[in-house]
Amino acid sequence: MARGAAALCCLAALLLCAPPAFAGGGGAAGLQILKSDISPRAMGMAGAFTAVSDDIYSMTYNPAGLGQLHFPEASAMYLSGFEDSTLNFLAVGVPLPIKGLGGLAKPVAGISLLTSDAGSFTQRTINGDGTVTSGSYDAQKDLALTFSYGEKVFSGEVNLEAYKPKLDTYVGMSAKYLRSTILEEYTASGFAADFGCLVLDAEHGLSMGVSLSNMGSGLKYVSANTKLPTILRLGLSYQHATIMDQAIILAADGDFYTTEGQQSYRVGLEYHFEKIFNLRLGYRAENDNPGMTVGMGLRYDDMSLDLGMAAASEVYNASQLSFTYKFSGIKVKQYERKLKYKDVEPSKAGKPAKEAPQKAAPRKTAPKQDYPQEKKKDSDLFMIF
Repeated sequence: MARGAAALCCLAALLLCAPPAFAGGGGAAGLQILKSDISPRAMGMAGAFTAVSDDIYSMTYNPAGLGQLHFPEASAMYLSGFEDSTLNFLAVGVPLPIKGLGGLAKPVAGISLLTSDAGSFTQRTINGDGTVTSGSYDAQKDLALTFSYGEKVFSGEVNLEAYKPKLDTYVGMSAKYLRSTILEEYTASGFAADFGCLVLDAEHGLSMGVSLSNMGSGLKYVSANTKLPTILRLGLSYQHATIMDQAIILAADGDFYTTEGQQSYRVGLEYHFEKIFNLRLGYRAENDNPGMTVGMGLRYDDMSLDLGMAAASEVYNASQLSFTYKFSGIKVKQYERKLKYKDVEPSKAGKPAKEAPQKAAPRKTAPKQDYPQEKKKDSDLFMIF
């Protein structure tokens, strides 16, 4: 187990320390809300969530994680950002009543709506007579409507010399409709796609994730074309039970903004106390807004309330609040096609269907027993008789 864990850690380290080179720069891409940490739980862990992805917020980090939802789940999030900017998120995920493409488990489909308001913009104009007129406009309003799908495609033991883990592999994808309006006058829209993969080794508490987000042609304002902030995420996490009903999750992510040529490295921790209270800490480096993050969560039955904050950041501090509900009382039954018996003849001329004759059951015979052989009679005496 130690050799396997070490190999997995080395592989993740190589991936995280070898970022791809792309031209661009900070702010080279539009629709920057697509780079925001949407989940308060993930934000408390500094956004190191690619390899965790086990709730409805997987849609924004790694859509493959949707395959881990066993019950319908809904969540709403509110973020208070720089000055009067706000961010809102609504999402619903439901297991489908069919087997997935891999035929292993029920897939999960989700839909989410992300909206943002960058606040108001005041324009002042000096007239010819020296007077000043002013008007207030919405600086920028953005929208992202996302449809996601995730499912388990592989489950089995993998032979890696002395390390033979039982791996569960999930894949997922998302399709997005994007729209942005600047100063209430200039509007642009477009489409994008996300792809993700998640590999779990539940026996040893290890998981690895990779996702590619915001793949699209960009947005066009009048004649200017703005690229989308494409993000390559690589993550590794480790989960282990401690004492009683407590557990700890350690996670690390490397986010590479390929359009802008920037990188962000994130590490996070989540500690579960008796399945009721969660404490989260994290740190993100080489980002537009580096620094520590903190978070906490409360859970009661199927309800959970989560809070995440960016603390001691150099640019600004943001806070998020979300409410999530799991419909554990709703069990999505799997659809099964009714069997069609070929040995039943269809009805003719209104007559009832004639069933094929059934074969008679074989006759039961007494078990063969060994009896002592009788003494052979004399043949002459037998002929006279």
